[in-house]
Amino acid sequence: MVNAPRVIPHPLRSIGFLFFVYLFSAFGFPGSEPGAFLNYGVTPRSLALGKTFCGLADDQEACYFNPAGLFQSLTQEVRLSHFTLYGARMEYIGYSLPTKYFGSFGISFINFGSEKIDSRTPENYQYGRYFFSENAYIFSYAYSPFSFLGLGMNLKFIGKAMYVYSDVGFGSDVGLFFKPFSFLSAGFFLQNLLEPSINLLDLGEEREKSLSPPEVYPRTFRLGFCWRTYQERVKVLSDFLFRPSLFQEEKGIEYLDPHLGIEFELIKNSLIHRIGLDKRELSLGIGTGFAWNKSSLTVDYALLVHYQSNFILLPTHKLGLSIKFGGFRVWVEGFPRLFVPQPGVLENLLAMNLKYAAKRKIKRWQLLIKNELGEVLRNYSGWEEPPTRLTWDGLDEAGRLVGDGKYYYEVTLVDSDNVSFQNSGFLCQVKTTGPKGRIKIR
Repeated sequence: MVNAPRVIPHPLRSIGFLFFVYLFSAFGFPGSEPGAFLNYGVTPRSLALGKTFCGLADDQEACYFNPAGLFQSLTQEVRLSHFTLYGARMEYIGYSLPTKYFGSFGISFINFGSEKIDSRTPENYQYGRYFFSENAYIFSYAYSPFSFLGLGMNLKFIGKAMYVYSDVGFGSDVGLFFKPFSFLSAGFFLQNLLEPSINLLDLGEEREKSLSPPEVYPRTFRLGFCWRTYQERVKVLSDFLFRPSLFQEEKGIEYLDPHLGIEFELIKNSLIHRIGLDKRELSLGIGTGFAWNKSSLTVDYALLVHYQSNFILLPTHKLGLSIKFGGFRVWVEGFPRLFVPQPGVLENLLAMNLKYAAKRKIKRWQLLIKNELGEVLRNYSGWEEPPTRLTWDGLDEAGRLVGDGKYYYEVTLVDSDNVSFQNSGFLCQVKTTGPKGRIKIR
């Protein structure tokens, strides 16, 4: 039996590590660049859209793709996701907070890495296993000087560790979001304006020994567009990722990486389908959720197929969760929940309490009462600030008594900057007949 020499292996000579790097980077950019995990995507929604999001940026993930889009958010939001990569895994947690006077804030944490990586000595003896991890803390801010324009920036701290080597770097990003029309928006994101630099140092006995020359995360530029149609239930997105070498000695464009995605709501706010495509993967996804008063919950799933590898790499699954609460919202509470209307009796009315929190002054409002088929039976509307309480007598617009069943509301507010936000939900159940029974006649 031959004993393996007691040589601590250099991780770059590790067969396991080289295989891991190959899986993540061999099939083209961005895997081969330092900090590539900051260009991949972090939630199933954007991944299912072909890794497009810069021109949409309408939820907490804007912190990752374009912080300027955070100004669109009207609610507080927490996003969680977990998914596998090719030999690694990635976790994400993020939180966003819109304010009335001070802009919008966000914070995100990304953990990318792999454990139990096989390593061998230069003589090909198996030595042991080690880990690789890359973490990012991102602090985001967005401000909107005009209703159609958002400005944003990120400050980020990057930590990287491999075997006994580790280091921390600091960087910043800037973004611009422009929405000249309700159906069209564009985003511009300059990543690593201040470039993070990582110099992996041995934390063991040889503290001054560096694993390799410092890694500098390159400046990259992302340009995104979003076209909305069919009452904004269909969104067509495109992102173009490139690195202009105007920051280098030779001017030009070093690469161009296009991404395409489509999102369409089959059932408004309840069932959403997505499809995407880039130079490496084809993606499919679905999202489903429900809302109640001031809160909502959404679950997203994505499936990515790596066609560029000729399907050598197996499909990967992504799962994420989004919780929205508080913030700037509107909702209606009906009382009593079981309503028995009596025409002609003015005291017997359904009270509808309209509650809202808005960034700006409300200039127009509308409240619709619908039946289970979605038909509008009653319409309340007005200009300026809405009343805090409305009443319904159980009649439709023609003055007829509505039938038994469940009824729902849909409320819309439009503020002084023509930004609208709406909500819908259960209002009451109408019951005009008594309980069923039998009468015996003798």
